[in-house]
This record gives sequence, C-alpha cells and structure tokens, in this order.
Amino acid sequence: MNEFSYLSEKILKSEFEYIPFKHILIEDFLSEEHFQKVINDPQIHWDANKNTEELVNTLFQNGYEVQKFPGCITDPYEYIQRYNTNDFPKGRKGNPVESFGITFRLGKYDNPFIDRLVTYLNSSEFKLALINKFDIKFKTRIITAIQKNLSHYEISPHPDVREKALTYLLNINKDSSVDDENVHTHLLEFKDDWKFIPEYWRTNLSKNRCWIPWEWCNSKKVCSKNNSIVLFAPNIDTLHAIKMEYDHTKFQRTQLYGNLMGVGDIVPQMNWKELKDMKNVR
Repeated sequence: MNEFSYLSEKILKSEFEYIPFKHILIEDFLSEEHFQKVINDPQIHWDANKNTEELVNTLFQNGYEVQKFPGCITDPYEYIQRYNTNDFPKGRKGNPVESFGITFRLGKYDNPFIDRLVTYLNSSEFKLALINKFDIKFKTRIITAIQKNLSHYEISPHPDVREKALTYLLNINKDSSVDDENVHTHLLEFKDDWKFIPEYWRTNLSKNRCWIPWEWCNSKKVCSKNNSIVLFAPNIDTLHAIKMEYDHTKFQRTQLYGNLMGVGDIVPQMNWKELKDMKNVR
C-alpha cells in the first residue's frame, strides 16, 4: 500500500451527488496530518507580500512558472501593469467574460513529501481509481499539479470540452478564512430559457461545447471549504465557473488541480453567440 492509497479508496467509496449535476464532493480529503504538511510548507504558502511585483518575484523564487491556462494571460509584466492600473478589458470580443488573471504552476517540489503526493496523484493507481469510479471508456492521460490563480482570474460557465474525461480540484488554501472569500469554483445549472443548449450539445457532435455568459445560469453550489475536492466527468450539463477579485498579496487561491484528458482528435469549439442566435429564432 502506498502512503496515499487512502485517497483512491475515499474516491471509490464516495457517493455521487446530482445537484446541479453528477459530481463527487469530498470534505477532509487529505488526512489532517498530510493536509497540515501541505499548507504549512513554505513553498506553498508564505507571509503577505507588499505588492503584486513582490508577489510575482516570490512565486518565481519558490519554483513557480507561468502556466498557459484558460482565462489567463502569460505575460507577468503585462499582468502587473494591468492589475496596478485596474486596466482589464470589458466584454472581450468573442468571449462572455470581463477580465483575466494569471496562473502559476509549481514546477519543482522542494519538500519530498509534497513531491511524493503529487507523484501519487499522477500515478496509474490513482488514475485507475478515477477511471473505475466514473466508468471512463476512452484512453486518457492524467495531469495533476499545484497551481495558484491571482486576482481577476475568470472563467465563465462552461461544461468543459468533449476531449476532457474528468476534472478534479482540491482546495489547499492558506487557512480556513479563505473559505468565505470570493475565490471559489461555482457549480451551475442553465436557466429555463437556455435549457435547450444541453440537448443541442448532445446531438451536434461536430461542435465542441463552449463558454457561455453568467446570466444564462444560476449558481447552485460553491466549492469553498478547505481540503475539499470536487470531481466530475464533463458532460452536456456540467457547468462550472469562477470569477474573483481579491487581495492576492495576503494569500493566493491555491489548488491541487487535475484532469484526465483524452488522447486523439480535438473537435472545433463553437462560439457562444451561435447559441444566442438559436434562442432568438426559437
């Protein structure tokens, strides 16, 4: 038995929840001993920074790298300038979002314990537990990493693309005070006027699912508790989103982020405006 095998067992023994869509939410996912080792590690959390420039330098010094990620730009200097002047584009052409952030991924783990943990969460044993629990039938590769999302990170509601087999997010924030901050993942459902969209996605396989405006949905659950993990297999109704504006010099939204990605062709993504036009002619 691996020292982290209990994590796979927790997933295999967990019950599915169905509101607003099929998912698993497990609180106290890591054991208390393991959780404390993670959040108290100086490479994961540190004292408050004076400003965003110092924060970015601290991230680089601690082994973080800018990660290309949805809802984010990759130029840290542009991000600092925009953040300091509050110069974020509103309603960017082709996207129903009003902002963007920047994501940093930890590239090297100084603490052997955390290195072993992330290695396990990328292992065949953990992957097999996910595949069995969610009955995944197609070939996938697993990706798990520690990430920090800085302020103004936003992804509007979306169910994830067809090529993604599983999404999982584990909160490893600095302390429980972050639970009440507006930095967490929302699980949503379509409003009545837009409930035709899942059926369209079900039957039109030549187009990939896309981001949609917040006002088309209702938020039904917020995954905010520290040391909780949410897992779901992307489908036509698995709407999730995040929109945050917070003081990232005091703490950063930190997660063990993971997914199972399919191996093969990528279906072209449709534009949300096509769905809006469909509603207008209904």
